[in-house]
Amino acid sequence: MPKARTFLVKEVNAFWAGAFLFATAVTLVAASGFQALNAQTASPSAQTTNLKVLSKETPLAEVYKLMAGMQRDLGVQCGFCHEEDLDSKRIDYASDENPRKETARFMMRMTNDINEKYLAKLGDRQYAPPISCGNCHLGQMHPPPFEAK
Repeated sequence: MPKARTFLVKEVNAFWAGAFLFATAVTLVAASGFQALNAQTASPSAQTTNLKVLSKETPLAEVYKLMAGMQRDLGVQCGFCHEEDLDSKRIDYASDENPRKETARFMMRMTNDINEKYLAKLGDRQYAPPISCGNCHLGQMHPPPFEAK
């Protein structure tokens, strides 16, 4: 194999190896952050408290899944909506002290209404899949302004 091609193959292989390692690291960091959330709040007797939009019977695992989706959709951490002690970094998930939590509840109700009262009535959901926070927020804390093309 010519030297130039050998060099190129090594560079491409190094690139993909680096990309794989980076993706693995990102996945592990994300998973460890979510595990930290679980470890901080979950115990054998852990249950949800102060649910005002979700059903009080919503299993804790489902609440975690929904919250992880919101984190991803808005590109934020738990302390964005939940009260966080600045010294200990512990989060009080039941507290209503953070005003963003009420905004999040309002937005959850709006999203539920869009999905249940409007999109569900279209019949053919192929062209009307359920929406999430990410449809507007696009992974950003605040929805970006719409710019017509």
